[in-house]
Amino acid sequence: MYNINQHLNVVMVSGAGGDIGIAIGRILQEQKITSVIGCDAKIGHVGECVFDRFIQSPLARDDDYFTFLKSTFERYKVELFIPTSEAEIKAIFDFGLADSKLFGVSVLIASEKAALIALDKLETANVLKEIGLNSPWTHPANFLPNEVPCIFKPRSGQGSKGLKVVESLSEAESLINTGDYIWQELLLPDEQEFTCGVYRHTSGECRSIIMRRTLSGGFTDKGEVVENLEIERYILNIAQSLNIQGAVNFQLRLTKRGPFLFEINPRLSSTVMFRHKLGFADLVWAIEEILLLPLSDYNPPKNGTKFYRGIQEYIK
Repeated sequence: MYNINQHLNVVMVSGAGGDIGIAIGRILQEQKITSVIGCDAKIGHVGECVFDRFIQSPLARDDDYFTFLKSTFERYKVELFIPTSEAEIKAIFDFGLADSKLFGVSVLIASEKAALIALDKLETANVLKEIGLNSPWTHPANFLPNEVPCIFKPRSGQGSKGLKVVESLSEAESLINTGDYIWQELLLPDEQEFTCGVYRHTSGECRSIIMRRTLSGGFTDKGEVVENLEIERYILNIAQSLNIQGAVNFQLRLTKRGPFLFEINPRLSSTVMFRHKLGFADLVWAIEEILLLPLSDYNPPKNGTKFYRGIQEYIK
């Protein structure tokens, strides 16, 4: 692994009070970056103990969001910006990048075409179907679903926010035309859900890690590394077909019909620290690529390697 701190001095991470932002901050500190700045719309949390400097920021939807970014970049001589939420990623692409830069600052972000597909769960399902890969049936929730039980969830947004399992047609009828939501096939069995880290370099080299995890309070609390050739081939086909570049996260379930992806997160994952400790250093690889450094080697962890989340105290 190259010493990225010899080529990079000041990095700013958004969403620095959330689990993804905090994990990224810890990894950057481990890499001994000179100044690691965190920003978040909320203050008064552990993120303030992880970053060298912590700044309260507007939300991505606020009118002064980009004014804030520009002034902060200039004031602290930021060289790299890492957005961690879908809302910010969408806002940044809508605003526009010039040579992958925002106000002259490099942005660690997935390729635009793939990211915009990923930000729309209906479009994600439709594109997979068009290219002939397994895809759960998915359609807008402005008429009854194909079948019940099924999933009712926002067309955009992250994780399980706003998601519910609909068990009956009467329940489905009550949810029709409830905002920008979709129906999606309920993929079974539940215990065959996997989160897959995918990093694809501009050279075309693609690396992946497959993990089966359990959640507690919405956060990954434990899991294990899984080797599965069928899943590996499936996610490689998706990455190549969508021409993904950068670090993304695939959510899928392994059914009797094979693996079915139901969500792509066009950003670093909430399991980024677990992956980093397992040798899947997608954050560092993405930074190496931005800095035009050779890609570090990857030694995949052993099948069955287990990981756990513990508790850590901070004093400020």
